[in-house]
Amino acid sequence: MFRTMRIDPWLAGILLMAIPLFVFQLSWGLPNGNSSWAADAMGPVTTLGIVKRSFSEFNSGWYYFKYPLGYPYLLVLVAAPYLVWLRVSGAWSAPSSKYPYGFEDPEHALWMISMSGRLLSVAFALGVVAVTYGIANRLLGKWPARLAAFWMATAYPIIYYAHTTNLDIGYLFWLLLALYAGIVAAQSDEALPWVTLGVAAAMAVSSKEQGFAFLLPLPLLAIGSRMRSRGAAVLWSSGVVAMAVSAIATALLANNVLFNPLGFVARLAYLLGKPLEPVSVRLAPVEFALWKGAKEWVYVRQLWDGVESTLGWPVVFLGIAGLVMVLLRYRRAALWLLLPAASQYYLSLRGLDLITLRYLLPISATVAILAGVAISDLYGWAGDSPRRRLVSAIALLTCALALARGVETHWLFATDTRYQAEEWLAEHAAATPGADVFEYYQKETYVPRFRGEPEGRFVPMKNRSIDELVARNPTGVVLSSASDKSIAHIWNPDWRETRDLLKPVPEARRLQEALQSGELGYRVAATFKQEPRLLRLRITSLAPEITIYVRD
Repeated sequence: MFRTMRIDPWLAGILLMAIPLFVFQLSWGLPNGNSSWAADAMGPVTTLGIVKRSFSEFNSGWYYFKYPLGYPYLLVLVAAPYLVWLRVSGAWSAPSSKYPYGFEDPEHALWMISMSGRLLSVAFALGVVAVTYGIANRLLGKWPARLAAFWMATAYPIIYYAHTTNLDIGYLFWLLLALYAGIVAAQSDEALPWVTLGVAAAMAVSSKEQGFAFLLPLPLLAIGSRMRSRGAAVLWSSGVVAMAVSAIATALLANNVLFNPLGFVARLAYLLGKPLEPVSVRLAPVEFALWKGAKEWVYVRQLWDGVESTLGWPVVFLGIAGLVMVLLRYRRAALWLLLPAASQYYLSLRGLDLITLRYLLPISATVAILAGVAISDLYGWAGDSPRRRLVSAIALLTCALALARGVETHWLFATDTRYQAEEWLAEHAAATPGADVFEYYQKETYVPRFRGEPEGRFVPMKNRSIDELVARNPTGVVLSSASDKSIAHIWNPDWRETRDLLKPVPEARRLQEALQSGELGYRVAATFKQEPRLLRLRITSLAPEITIYVRD
């Protein structure tokens, strides 16, 4: 799959630079039990529970409503040596679904499992950088590849997801690996690139199904390219057969289809909005249409917002210039880069109610590659004139800005508002000894950790009312700017009924308004907020604004 076994020293340097970006502050927000400060991260108890439920009974029909099983299985696999050691040493003698989960030292055990998952994310992030380089190098040459790899290594979402156990970084790696393998397979009859394409594609959709659209053109492009020289015989060639077999085998294993086929079918039915039996979880807001009228412009704004937030406007504008150059000069590269990205956007992302930044990461990688070819071609066009120095200066300044954005991401990790709020709460508890209780109404993901004094108490939705707050009379209340609507809204179980994702809870809404207006005898005692200079944050669980109210 490689032109040569010799590694480009520039790529080696970029990867070495990326390691501290991905590893420094890796324990951000830990220890925190089964929770994490990263929204939608998979906690250790959650992943262990998924594996247990998956294999507890043959053909049980159980499925995990939120995601496919591929990524949770990988998390448990990388933690398996440590878990085996705990079992053998007696430090995990009686596994349980309740705290302390059977661990002799649950805090340390959960920290170790979380860190093993984050190290897996670091490996995936390095893989993303390397595969981005490989794609651009195969299609456009070394300098576009080097620049694209650098911009991906310093992109703040890549750094962020390297620090979490979210599946998004692994999902992105599998998508890009499938693209790279498809490019190689299009010029080879060897089995390895075809098998890699099959395995990577299966792992991508077994991590998150929305990747199907990105993957859809890849085998068609690879097979179409081979048919030019070999004709229709390529359809039953050893490479194509190996791709199909490896994809099916990987999907069967990654989704536990052999042991629990009914669970696999039930998940597909749930995704299609037609659960086999009533479910207590909300249906995903997915609805495809050839044209959605005014909503199309909303999607375009979300597309721009996510990609610009990821890479910064200089790289995005260079990417637009690179798009024109690729369309005019590099027909093969245009097919491989633009068809998967366009398919992902049109067939998959437009089916959602909201296109968030993390959904756009494969498209952001494409934009980084296009920006790289823009700089490379402009440099070649400039010749030996002073214009070449101008192009070099643009490239250096853009890379310097990208690196500064990556460093600022670490500043946000190190000075996260929740750390500051925890220090304030500890000082408050020390200054006013007693049974201090601070309520919170959002997931533990979005608020400071309560470990010791003062006590933190989560209040479920049914108990969020003015009368009940007065009766409980807590010392204070902690609110976060992240997931602000979850304070007084619940998910709509079936969004198709009203076309709204959230349903307001009147009593909770009145409580929130009265608290924030100061009507309940609570005043704002402290507010913690970060103002990044270079980043336009679109990841809400990184450094949200924390407001602490205390009884007046």
